[in-house]
Amino acid sequence: MYTLSLEVVNKCNLNCSYCYLGEKKNTSMSIDTAKKAIEIAVHEVQKQYDKTLVIYFIGGEPLIAFNVIYEIVAYTKSRCMEMNLKYMFSITTNGTLLTKKIIDFFIKDKFEIKLSLDGSQEVHDLNRKDYQNVGSFLTIINKLKLLRKYEKESDKKVSYAHVVTKNNYQHFEKNFQFLIDLGAERVETGIDYYCTWNNDEMKGLGIQIVNVFALYKNQVQIEKKRIYWNLLEHYLEMYLTTCNFYACKAGLNSMFVAVNGKIYTCIELPEFQIGSIMEGLNIQRIREIAYVEDKLSESCINCKYKSICKTRGCQASNYEIHRNIYEPVEVKCRMTKVFLNLIENNFTSQQLENLKIREDR
Repeated sequence: MYTLSLEVVNKCNLNCSYCYLGEKKNTSMSIDTAKKAIEIAVHEVQKQYDKTLVIYFIGGEPLIAFNVIYEIVAYTKSRCMEMNLKYMFSITTNGTLLTKKIIDFFIKDKFEIKLSLDGSQEVHDLNRKDYQNVGSFLTIINKLKLLRKYEKESDKKVSYAHVVTKNNYQHFEKNFQFLIDLGAERVETGIDYYCTWNNDEMKGLGIQIVNVFALYKNQVQIEKKRIYWNLLEHYLEMYLTTCNFYACKAGLNSMFVAVNGKIYTCIELPEFQIGSIMEGLNIQRIREIAYVEDKLSESCINCKYKSICKTRGCQASNYEIHRNIYEPVEVKCRMTKVFLNLIENNFTSQQLENLKIREDR
């Protein structure tokens, strides 16, 4: 599988307080840029065992550039059929611009949808407001009928993505329950690693994670609900598989193309640029990033989980926060320990062995 993340637009109709884009440039990707990116991806995906190309549309708010998405999908399908490749489409959206026309398009082309919804109205509207400082919760809730139509007709489940940050982490458990009550079967928790968490806040976040884990277990074991929680799946995989520094291998099996056509491993940092749509991929730079020497930082030397931890190998986030690819982000480090401890103490050896068999497949 090869993933091409396309930043089809750098503008947004919301002004979320934790947005990683910072000052938005209000530009859209040209069709020509997108096609050149797809050509590079089509070449790369042929090196992958399963010959599957995943196109992931992001922004900004990607639906602002729906006309671009429409053209890209048609072009991707045509090129993949010519080359006998499989393809998948995915999008992250704030949901405010969804229409029946767009949903029907997503159904027809089997899109995966990730919807940004932080939880209850009180919590969601703390951070996810428009440029008039009006919360977006009610607008999104009014789109639920369209999302139910999508789930029914596509036989896929919407992923509900919520961000946990300093001004809402105390409501983590409550918001997780809110999303489940709303009907979410896929919950994707994103912890805001870009803000500065103090010690008390990190302790509080750890307590909330323990509470959410207990809630999740109850929903799955007692209520018999089928719920996917990305963080638990991520840390289970970490616990069960061999650790490699820079385990994600971004650049080898994926690339991120910015609006301007520059290509990065995953985030738009000059140090992680690996090419451009005009010049192609810089193979030497990809190898330098992907096969960098593994070193333990001082903060990792005495950690009991150092042999399995993949958090310390996230070069991009380490560098963005510390300007050091080996120094893990503290809140990520501490939350990793919370999750791995939960796994150790809540799964039997047989359960873990069964899960390992699943991972190996």
